[in-house]
Amino acid sequence: MQKILPIVTLVASLNANAVLGPIPIYLNTEYRTDSPVIGPIASALSFSAQDIKATGASTFLDFLATIPSVNLFNPQGNVPAVFIRGNKSEHTLFIVDGVSIVSANSLNGAVEYGLTNIPINDIEKVEIIKNSGSVLYGSGAIAGVISITTKKGANGTSAVVSTKFGTNNSKTYTLSANSNNKNGFIRFTHSKYTTDGINSQTKDTTGEKDSIKNQSTQIKVGNKRFDVSYLKARDKTEYDSFNGTNNGELADTKFTKTMLNTNKTFSKNWKSKLSISQIKNNGNNGINATIIGDKYKSTNITLLNDIKTDNALFNVGLSKTDDKNTTKNKKLSSKELFINWQKNINSIDVNAGTRYTHHSKFGNKTIYRLSTAKYLDNNIKLTANYNTGFKAPTLKNLYGWDFSGNKSSTGANLNLKPETSKNIEVGIEKQYDSSTIRIALYKNKIKNLITTTGTWGTFDYSYVNINKLITKGLELSVNTDISGYNVDFSHGYNNSKENNNTIQSIKRPKNTSNLTISKRYAKFNSRIQIIRKSSSLDFGNVKLEGYTLVNLSSRYDINDKTKISININNAFDKDYTVANGYNQLGRTFNLGLGYQF
Repeated sequence: MQKILPIVTLVASLNANAVLGPIPIYLNTEYRTDSPVIGPIASALSFSAQDIKATGASTFLDFLATIPSVNLFNPQGNVPAVFIRGNKSEHTLFIVDGVSIVSANSLNGAVEYGLTNIPINDIEKVEIIKNSGSVLYGSGAIAGVISITTKKGANGTSAVVSTKFGTNNSKTYTLSANSNNKNGFIRFTHSKYTTDGINSQTKDTTGEKDSIKNQSTQIKVGNKRFDVSYLKARDKTEYDSFNGTNNGELADTKFTKTMLNTNKTFSKNWKSKLSISQIKNNGNNGINATIIGDKYKSTNITLLNDIKTDNALFNVGLSKTDDKNTTKNKKLSSKELFINWQKNINSIDVNAGTRYTHHSKFGNKTIYRLSTAKYLDNNIKLTANYNTGFKAPTLKNLYGWDFSGNKSSTGANLNLKPETSKNIEVGIEKQYDSSTIRIALYKNKIKNLITTTGTWGTFDYSYVNINKLITKGLELSVNTDISGYNVDFSHGYNNSKENNNTIQSIKRPKNTSNLTISKRYAKFNSRIQIIRKSSSLDFGNVKLEGYTLVNLSSRYDINDKTKISININNAFDKDYTVANGYNQLGRTFNLGLGYQF
């Protein structure tokens, strides 16, 4: 330890401009406002469009894979999931332009294939809050919030065409065009990604490949007072059945999002914003996707007010959400009021909030949050967060789903109870010029955890409540610059256990480390990333060995309009497993070309 501390201190004391890690900026997502009056308190990550490009990612899933602390679980031919700080995938809320894209028709209330519906070239920024956001965002944000803001377009008129080709016959095509002036803007984006994939299951001895095809189209129109957007996406993922047979199985999911935002400034101290959104989705599956799934619709209306008073800010919101299975005419709804207050008192930032929920099935519930930051001499900041949360069971949790094509409900349990949580985090942050070192300790306790019982392979299972899930751990991050090299290092330790189990929850490695080094040489912008994950467990307590991946990417700017990129993932062709019985990609190459008109 005596040898390590001086090295960490030396690294942290150098000037930095890191790509990853808790960046010391004011985060709109953390406070659900465009004009926070205090700095960030929760553990947070922020990425610009340039940061995302630097990763060389072809899809949003590819980008998430470069953020090890988010812990993306993405076996080939299976449903992707995100486990923030050892919590379950359905405890992370994904929002696009302020609207949740968590699918009402998912098996577990998680985002699932919705992660494929986000056109990566249309992203302006991504903000990740690794702490409960339930007070400001409602059910589903027990573990955190991942917020995606899409582009409205730069000033003037322009168009960008880009394409990528790579291993496994992967192809990406993107077209975006926008016009923006003082009177308003219009932006159009279309993206298509296809790959032959690989043989997804080890039990499949036929050697056939499981392809992926997804495409999305979005159009946004607006001005300073309002904007309207429409997103349409479709994903086709081939997979094998549980025993490796039925190789023509296909998950075909469709997704549309329509949104209207309008805002009004009543005075210099009062701004108001009204958002109306509707999401429709459905999915077919089975051999050639011939089993027709139910259709779902989610509608949300939110009125948010920012009120400044005495150097403080109140965020007062009203919202109404309706989730409906339109095929079986099942519906859940909630009406909610939330209030958030933030103020700087001398050298202390204080943030407090509460949310009152009236749910159509589960009655009334009130949750709270209290966060504070103390600024000390020598650019040291101490932070503390306490949050409570509430997550209601979803339509599929309560009423089951049609998984066999015979219109019978599987997994239904109308006696489920809502999940409740208590979350605490303390941290210390030290800044040296523009460099930052941060350590955070956290603990999250969830009661009435919703999980499944039975056998997946025979579909003989249902949802049940169990006693609890407790996750706790430590996160360390260092961002710095060494001789012009941008360096980011992070390490996370997580202990996640359900009920009174003595073993780690499945799919959650206890230790995750990341080292990212990037540098710009004239017209070259190059990056190397090393990811290390410790061993983990899968169903049946099957041990999955730990692994190390090395990813390389570089971009060359031929001129202001033309750019070439190359990306090599798993450069040393590491053989690794993230799910028992599923194959993973080996070394992959991608070559990209982009041109701006």
